[in-house]
Amino acid sequence: MSTMTEKEYPYAIGAGVSCADGDCGRLHRIIMDPATRALTHLVVGRDTHVARLVPATLVGRAGPDAIILTCTMSGFDLLEPAEATEMVQQAAPTGGPVTGGGALGGGYRAPSKPDMITYDRVPAGEVQLCPNERLHAADGDIGRVKGLMAAPDLHVTHILLAEGHLWNRKEVAVPIRNVVDATYGVQVDLTREELKDLPAVELTRAG
Repeated sequence: MSTMTEKEYPYAIGAGVSCADGDCGRLHRIIMDPATRALTHLVVGRDTHVARLVPATLVGRAGPDAIILTCTMSGFDLLEPAEATEMVQQAAPTGGPVTGGGALGGGYRAPSKPDMITYDRVPAGEVQLCPNERLHAADGDIGRVKGLMAAPDLHVTHILLAEGHLWNRKEVAVPIRNVVDATYGVQVDLTREELKDLPAVELTRAG
């Protein structure tokens, strides 16, 4: 079994998060830059709908159960919301009857009601890891993503794969070099058998 080193820190989805002066919720999503393989933001809050987009540079300490930010609660409240809501006007249908009508045989079609669309905010060019994200092996799906491990410089070193029915262990760390895409789930170039052969990781509290 492999053990976390002091040079790598776990960011587990669902872990509690605290500011310098109080609890601010838990980790809901993780955002990274696939080009540089750097951890860029954490989505933190008591609820997903009020969560904030926290720059990873504000992390003071990270562990499997708790993440501590360097900002205060008042500073946390000033961070950008992690969700955005927009009003989208639906196009009026082109077929069907119209109402009204006049001497020229024209008619009026009432516009449809606008819809309110809420979506996750992710910086352009970056990708996010969400709860229960699937991990896709080269020969089929296997397990779900638990989070990731990153060095102090925020370079992502591993993706954490949660325990599946094939393992009697808690987490497996997949080297970031084996990740080929993370747009829709995490795609790796390893087979399911190769993933099974990776050592289990014991997540000890960093620092």
